[in-house]
Amino acid sequence: MQTQLPKFIRFSESAGENEKPALNGQFQLEADCIYLQGHFPSAPILPGVAQLDWVVQLAAEHWSTPTSIQRIEVLKFNDMILPGATVDLFIERKREDCVTFKYSDGDKALSSGRLVFN
Repeated sequence: MQTQLPKFIRFSESAGENEKPALNGQFQLEADCIYLQGHFPSAPILPGVAQLDWVVQLAAEHWSTPTSIQRIEVLKFNDMILPGATVDLFIERKREDCVTFKYSDGDKALSSGRLVFN
C-alpha cells in the first residue's frame, strides 16, 4: 500500500536548530483518513505506525533518505491524535542517517522520536 500523506494546510522547508535542514507542516486530521479505519471503530485515533511512516516518507521525499529504518530511538506517544485535530509536524535532519520528529497541537506534545536509517 502506498503511503497517503495528510493534506497540509501549510508546509515549508527551512533550517532548524544548528542550521540543520527541517520540515514544518500543519494539517487537520480528516475524519475519512484511511488510517483511522478500524483503529478503533468506535473511537478512532491515528495509529503510531502511520505517524512514523509519514515522517519516513517526508524525509525520503525531501532529503532522499532511505524508506527503511534501522532503529527507532526515544519514541514517545504523549497523547492521541483524533479526527478533526489540527496538528503541527516538525522534522529535523540531525545527521545523514538520522531524523527527529515531533507532532504537537500548539504547546501540547502528541508524539516524538528519533529515527535512524539503514
